[in-house]
Amino acid sequence: MNAGPEAAGSADRAWRMLAELAERAPRAMQLAPGAGEDEIAAWGVPLPEDVRQLVRRVRGFRVGAPEEAAVYRLAPERGLTPGGWSIGPPGSAHLLHEAGGNALFVDVDSASGAWGRVFAATADFRETWAYVAPSLVDWVTGLARAALGAAPDEEPVLERLAEAAHVFSYRPDLRGVPVLQARPGADPELAAVLAGLPDEALVVDLREVAAPATLHLPSPPGLRGGHIEFQRRLGGRFAVGFPRTQAGRPGPGQRVRSTTTGAWSEAPLPLRASRST
Repeated sequence: MNAGPEAAGSADRAWRMLAELAERAPRAMQLAPGAGEDEIAAWGVPLPEDVRQLVRRVRGFRVGAPEEAAVYRLAPERGLTPGGWSIGPPGSAHLLHEAGGNALFVDVDSASGAWGRVFAATADFRETWAYVAPSLVDWVTGLARAALGAAPDEEPVLERLAEAAHVFSYRPDLRGVPVLQARPGADPELAAVLAGLPDEALVVDLREVAAPATLHLPSPPGLRGGHIEFQRRLGGRFAVGFPRTQAGRPGPGQRVRSTTTGAWSEAPLPLRASRST
C-alpha cells in the first residue's frame, strides 16, 4: 500500500487541484464532502493511505450540469463491486463511475486488499479495455490538471474533462498474448502469473507500459457460448482475459448492466456548498 509522507503529499496535491477547479469553474465541477474515520471504518474496505487521505477531503465529485452530470465516487461507500465480465470477479474492483455500460474502476486485490491501477471498460467495444492511470490518486491529479489548463471558462473545462475521461482512443494499442505463446522465455514474475491461467487465456504485460493505453482481449476462436472476463494480476501489472464458458455476456444490442448492482451511479451524491480546506 502507498504510505507515509509521500502518500499524504500526493493525496493533498490531488485534493487541492480538485478544490481549485471547483472554485474556478463551479458549474463544471462540484465536490462532495469528505468522510470521517468512523464512516470509513464502517465501509469495511481496506484503503491505501493515499486514498484514505483523499476521501477524508472529498468522497466524490460531479462533472457538468445536474441534469446531465457524470458522477464519480472516489470512496467505496457501498463496498467493492459484485463483479461482472467487464470488471472481473466479485470484490476485485472499486467502481468509480458507470454510465450506459461504460465503467471506470480501480483494481483491488481480493486476497490482500491492496489497491492497484485504474482501468476502464466500454459497452461499445466489448473486447476492449483501457489502462487509465497507475493509481486512483494519479487519475484524479491528471483529470484535474487537464481541466485547470482551460479554467476559468466553463465550456473549455467541460470539454477538457470529457477528453480526459474518453479512454478508448489511447496509444499504445496493445493486444493480449495467448498464455501458450507467452510461456516460453517468461521471466519469473510473468511465469508465476501464467501458472494459474488456462492456455486459452490472454495476458498483457503492463509493467513497462505508461498509462494511458488501450487493451484488446478478443475471445479465442474455440470459446463458444462463453465470454472473456477481464482480470488483473499483481496490482494490475498484468491484464488478463480469462475465458469463461458459462453464459452471462450480453449479446449484440444489449445494454451492459451486469457490472454493478444496478442504480449505483444514479444515487444522489451529497455536494459541498463551498470550498473547504
